[in-house]
Amino acid sequence: MCYADKGFYKMYANNIKPAQFARLDSIDSEFWVSGMVSHIGTDPYFRWHDSGDLQSLSHLEKIVAVCAATPDTKHWLPTREYAIVKEFAAKHGKNGLPKNLTVRLSAMYPDKPVTVPVSLQNVQSVTVSNVHTSKPIGNACKAPAQNGECKDCRMCWSSAVVSYALH
Repeated sequence: MCYADKGFYKMYANNIKPAQFARLDSIDSEFWVSGMVSHIGTDPYFRWHDSGDLQSLSHLEKIVAVCAATPDTKHWLPTREYAIVKEFAAKHGKNGLPKNLTVRLSAMYPDKPVTVPVSLQNVQSVTVSNVHTSKPIGNACKAPAQNGECKDCRMCWSSAVVSYALH
């Protein structure tokens, strides 16, 4: 189901994979948070991970630090690492995630709605996304009808339940 296993990711794997591993290794740098803050600058919207996911509780805590340092940026973090989000909530409480970060628990299977775990149901900034083959489960992503682009849609940065067509 992951689009990063096909298309340009696969075609240009010799260039993309080393860059992805370098970014992965950089997470442990003492300069990662300040580097990300500098990279994001004054952008009004930022999506975490076009391919990949949370690596650890420490990684999520660093993302939260970046969000806190960029309060005018809306952040979107899709993740299948429910356990890391649960661990964060247990450690930092239901209001530990900043309001400018949308943590979107991603579907594991097509046509099966994501259920927010009980321990995350009242956690600020946590929502879900589903994947569908025919009928959307939530609000259908507009990108397929817009040449694969978000354009002016910012639904993924909101608390809305979004459903992506299987691709």
